[in-house]
Amino acid sequence: MSKKEHPENDKQADVERSSDDIREDIAKGEERISQTVEQIGERIKEKLDWREYVKDSPYVALGAAAGLGYLASVIFRKRTTPMERFMGAMDKQVRHSLGGLLAGAAAPGLIKMTLIGIATKAAMGWIQNAAATTVASDGDGPKPRTKGGATSGSRVEQVNSK
Repeated sequence: MSKKEHPENDKQADVERSSDDIREDIAKGEERISQTVEQIGERIKEKLDWREYVKDSPYVALGAAAGLGYLASVIFRKRTTPMERFMGAMDKQVRHSLGGLLAGAAAPGLIKMTLIGIATKAAMGWIQNAAATTVASDGDGPKPRTKGGATSGSRVEQVNSK
């Protein structure tokens, strides 16, 4: 009530406040603000510390790590190309058709097994070469691979030149 009755006393009190008092108030305010900022920083560090979460609930952390690992494996899984799928199916068919021969050759016939392996590899090479020429052709006809198949090399050139 006295402040409202005497407004000039308020002005006079403000004028009487020295600059030292104002500086002290500013210093106290700065100190309070810096303490508050430090407390907020400590709280943020506590909330972001993953070790505390693991310590508090290790099974949840283990489950989260397993889930993230699974997602990473799905994302980075090598996808098979159509040629690889085709060659895998052909490999199964060749092995299935040669199943009786492989069972008979399993006993003492190391030479038989070796010859069957060579024949299988040659057949797969021929099929792969045929598939590659079909893919590589632009409608101009087959273009054989020159990487070392049956149609490449100096022998073929010599035979053709004679």
